[in-house]
Amino acid sequence: MKTYTYILFILITTLTTVSCENELPFNIKDNPPKLVMNALINADNQTNILFLNFTGKETATHIQDATVEVRVNGQLTESLRPLPPETEANPQCRFNITSKFTPGDAVRIDALTDDGRYHAWAEVAVPQRPAGIENIDTLTVPMQEYGHTNKYLRYRITFKDRPDETNYYRLVVDKQTTLWGYNYEEGKGDYIFWTKHSYSFIGREDIVLTDGQPSTGDDEDNGMFDTAKNIYGVFDDSRFKNTSYTMTVYNSTHIETGNEEGFFNGMDVIIRLRSITEVEYYYLKALNSVDSDVYDETIDEPIKYPGNVHGGTGIVGISTEVSKVITIFTPQH
Repeated sequence: MKTYTYILFILITTLTTVSCENELPFNIKDNPPKLVMNALINADNQTNILFLNFTGKETATHIQDATVEVRVNGQLTESLRPLPPETEANPQCRFNITSKFTPGDAVRIDALTDDGRYHAWAEVAVPQRPAGIENIDTLTVPMQEYGHTNKYLRYRITFKDRPDETNYYRLVVDKQTTLWGYNYEEGKGDYIFWTKHSYSFIGREDIVLTDGQPSTGDDEDNGMFDTAKNIYGVFDDSRFKNTSYTMTVYNSTHIETGNEEGFFNGMDVIIRLRSITEVEYYYLKALNSVDSDVYDETIDEPIKYPGNVHGGTGIVGISTEVSKVITIFTPQH
């Protein structure tokens, strides 16, 4: 019977983080505990979070005493100690990286435990920034989803490939809903504002996002295409190398406040096109299979997760991005 170790893998996006737990195949019988180092760093963020754990038989075990060193082009830029735990129930070991990264930088990140027993490291070349988003055409259209027809916003995103090189990209559709409420702290009677992020989009009709296998809502409802969805929006330039391409995706601009006790104030959708490293591209493709619920460990071959951490396991990726803002509803306050 196959044994798994679990890690908390965080997808880092601009101004927010989204967490999800994923399985990493790991044979604990034949291997001693290892450091697990994970970070998806956006070079355009002011801060980025790196996560550090030990592998374990049932669950990842947390680290308390360790240092993370960041070097850019061979120069030490910061030496970090763990942040305080977010909550008592979540003692996840996190490090707040504030180093500035630019395209072409050679970045090395080392993690060392205080007792000197463990040392893991990764080297990453910061990818060049995408050539740019040339145009975004939007249109509200009726769309069938799970047997129901609702209004969706269609985005036709035209961008140009970086010439004469192999490029790996990630599309992020960042729906930002602004909420407001009253500040009930003593002595304060003003308003407070916060932003709720949603990243889901539909890309099943696009030939690039589907690896040449586009489908329709009817196909999915009928179970004709039981394939992994491109949840993380990753693709390469093999179908449009050295040219421009227009990508088609959809999302719902329905106002969702969830259980938050706030009032709707406005909504923007930020289209982010990121250049990512090759290892991040293949890692997120593997996660697409797991998170689409099409992978069955009892009948399918074990998924091989690529990584670039030496002396341990995990992945450290760095991305650069270009973006455009589409205002859906203007602020009311």
